[in-house]
Amino acid sequence: MLTISHIPFIIVIILYFVSSVWAVGSIKRPFSFNKRVVKWCMMMGFFIHSGFLVFLGLESNSIPITNVYESFISLLWCILFVYINLDYLYKLPSLDAFLLPVITALSIWTLTFDNGNLFITIPLQKFWLIAHIIPIFIGYATFTISFSLSVMYLTQQRQLKHKLFGPLFSKLPSLEGIDTLMWKTISFGFPLLTLGLIFGVFWVKTQNILGEMWYLDYKVILGLATWLIYAALLHMRLVASFHGTKIACLTIAGFCFVLFTFIGTFFMGSKHAFQTVDEQSHTEILNIPMTR
Repeated sequence: MLTISHIPFIIVIILYFVSSVWAVGSIKRPFSFNKRVVKWCMMMGFFIHSGFLVFLGLESNSIPITNVYESFISLLWCILFVYINLDYLYKLPSLDAFLLPVITALSIWTLTFDNGNLFITIPLQKFWLIAHIIPIFIGYATFTISFSLSVMYLTQQRQLKHKLFGPLFSKLPSLEGIDTLMWKTISFGFPLLTLGLIFGVFWVKTQNILGEMWYLDYKVILGLATWLIYAALLHMRLVASFHGTKIACLTIAGFCFVLFTFIGTFFMGSKHAFQTVDEQSHTEILNIPMTR
């Protein structure tokens, strides 16, 4: 149920939606859809998104990942943050037309998870937990961008295969350029994912939150599987010299696995996930003093 507290995020979704429409439209009809609208709406949405994230953090007295809703909002912010910086460094042409619709769709999906009682059931004011979450979220953000680049690659490949040399073809980078960007984003995100998983192991062992059989927890298993998928991608690129279509398809599959790892474990009854608890119990969890 939507409430007044959702208004800032709904405004963010509207701005992301407008920027998505204009980003796609600027490829088909550049004279009707000004590219400046894309940047303006996206940056306005990002600033409001940032402010809303700060509000959620102050409200929960923690980093805003205390429930599924907050975690999705934090992940979406990370995706935009990474994209804005990569765009500044590499001038990613037309990637916004592929990435912003994904962000918009995920933002709308995020609203469905705010039912008010899905909370994380472990103390958040822990050094290892914070060190575990931040690298993984940024890693997931770069994998989202690599997913969008993969879709862009397959789209451009189709244009070449069927000799569709229209406005879309001229707006997209070369296949070699897209392939290089895919490689850079995956090679940037993989070490962060690795670091986050290592810190996660330290955290689980020091806090003993999953018991002695922690390595059999669904989220731990899926997290390792996600790591293996991207490790295989890097191995194929470096050792087997795979490029192009195979890497693009595997990157798309890897992103689907990222989404399932991020939210699917809730439906599998993982201890390392969000569970239904009452507000009082959740408040007591958040008020546990920080320890290192």
